Amino acid sequence: MRILLADDHPLFAEALQALIARSLPQASLTAVADLDQAHQVLAGSPPFDLAILDLHMPGANGFAGLETTLKRFPKTPVVVISGAATAADVTKALELGARGFLPKTLPAKVLTAALQVVISGGTYVPAEYAQAEAAEAPPPVAGLTPRETEVLSLLAAGNSNKEIGRALKLQEITVKLHVRNIFRKLGVRNRVEAANAAARLRPPPESAPQ
Repeated sequence: MRILLADDHPLFAEALQALIARSLPQASLTAVADLDQAHQVLAGSPPFDLAILDLHMPGANGFAGLETTLKRFPKTPVVVISGAATAADVTKALELGARGFLPKTLPAKVLTAALQVVISGGTYVPAEYAQAEAAEAPPPVAGLTPRETEVLSLLAAGNSNKEIGRALKLQEITVKLHVRNIFRKLGVRNRVEAANAAARLRPPPESAPQ
């Protein structure tokens, strides 16, 4: 089993190398320090079973590097690592096609288990990020996906497609597709009708206990 780590922090690379040697003896780790090197290695053979990418290493440009990697090497499972991230960052990585998100602060046992989940075909997200995303999400609208609900909430607040894209870290064309789907699902023709429909369809807030 071949694993690629693309990260410019030597101490983390050394620690992960030791962890894999100890906990996943069937795996070998190749470490590089920037995105260009990662792509050169991934283009070789035999193929890698997993690529672990730091969002902030040289050449990565945040999510742009992840997006490029996923397009160039669609058959290689990719996991994102980062020293710090928000729940929105985690959601963005998964929406682009990453198979998981690994904070560098994960305990060794948890990190090992997370790698095994991804290698076996699953997706790993730390519970605290999933809980944070749920807490940040706007109230659901019947018939819409969570992402469409987020777009609708910003749309109803008067934001343009460009502003929505900036807030949710989405391409403007992606926002337009979400808006089109929202209009279709709600049976509305414009943004004003969509906002009115959202107000009608959202569940009322729970009253405080007496």
